[in-house]
Amino acid sequence: MNRYKFILSIFTLIFMSLNPAFCTNLDSIIKNSEINNNATIAVSVKDAKTGRTVYEYNENKLVNPASVQKIFTMKAAYDELKPEYTFDTKAYIDTNNNLYIKLSADPSLSTAKLKNLLITAKEIHKKSFNDIIIDDSIIDNKQWGTGWMWDDDVNQLLPKYSPYTINQNKISVKITPGKNGRLPEIKNNSNYHMIFVNLLKNGEANNIIFERMPWLSSDMTYVKGSIKTETTMKLPVDSPQSYFMNELRKAISGAGLKYSGQIKTAPVPQKAKLIATESSENLEKIIAETLKSSNNLYSELIFKVAGAHYTQKQGNTDNAIDLFQKQYSDLNESKDITIVDACGISRNNLISANWTTSALNKIYKTPEFEQFAILLPKPMEGTLSNRLLDISLKIRAKTGTASGISSIAGYIDTKSNKKYSFAIFVQNHNTETDKVKKLEDDIIMEIYKM
Repeated sequence: MNRYKFILSIFTLIFMSLNPAFCTNLDSIIKNSEINNNATIAVSVKDAKTGRTVYEYNENKLVNPASVQKIFTMKAAYDELKPEYTFDTKAYIDTNNNLYIKLSADPSLSTAKLKNLLITAKEIHKKSFNDIIIDDSIIDNKQWGTGWMWDDDVNQLLPKYSPYTINQNKISVKITPGKNGRLPEIKNNSNYHMIFVNLLKNGEANNIIFERMPWLSSDMTYVKGSIKTETTMKLPVDSPQSYFMNELRKAISGAGLKYSGQIKTAPVPQKAKLIATESSENLEKIIAETLKSSNNLYSELIFKVAGAHYTQKQGNTDNAIDLFQKQYSDLNESKDITIVDACGISRNNLISANWTTSALNKIYKTPEFEQFAILLPKPMEGTLSNRLLDISLKIRAKTGTASGISSIAGYIDTKSNKKYSFAIFVQNHNTETDKVKKLEDDIIMEIYKM
């Protein structure tokens, strides 16, 4: 051990020795938990101002972060695109009277916004167009992340993402119990064509399951289980591009826009004239929505667009990861981690609690820390709506949840007026999620007492 490391270790031991009750209490909470018998629990707590380690437990174990990862991918995008960035869907006209719609991969684009764009284009042009041509070059059309689960295809939290995203790529489905011995009724509330195989039965509770079986048919959605009362559910579309084209035709009709040719795809020509723009809210507000509601589709689109901006090429996950690596390459722990998507849902993502608090501390030292930190949920907001209410003004944190995975990371102001970064990961558990979240909350309340 060199002299520097020796001195550093001595200072660490001295610091830890000043907090024996704190460390003992945290050890007790973790080791005495039934969850610890089978699951892997990893914890890291650091002083955000000094970087000093306050507590650690399995801190270097590589774990799946789930949505905690959004803190770091969204911060990379925030820094690259800047808070005032907007997703601008634009309309152009060329010399042949063709209308071009240049997509921006706006995660918040709706049919109503697309209609507004076309109304403005029609009012400015004042006559019929020839072809309507879509420029989808902003990002690639890879619609799911590496390592995502095939059976999440109908999970409304994981819709496919695409430059053609509209209405978050989900439709509304109304399901009504059958009467007089008839089967329950399934009604698609949109014009988007989707084939349903109705295997539902009337029952004593609503237990409705959507399933797609691509090995049997790629365009059929099976509806199974039971229904007692009428309900409306969101369902991801199987083809974002087809859905977008469906909604485009609806917007064209609603806008009263006339065209005599076809709907095609091609890049906007250099000499085409910009005639209309439909902008999203600024990136700061969109990232706040992404983090507070843990919106997977938003995070993936934002990340790819940031990758496009960084490389000045078509956006894809690989160049977004290049941006991410640039952002955190100065952390020693970064050599050990792997990320493959923006939202953290892939089981191929591997980070550690130690890396997480080091990255949080790096963010803390940036000039825009306060501006970014308020985008993270606090108790009574988003995924923290019903948690840690007693310290609602003392904590900003991002949660993560997937099958067998629970996590939370962020910043906490302690009773002694210290600011700590913390990361808690519970991996491969087989108990109720509420019990795991309760363990996380117990650990956080103990950290708060410092």
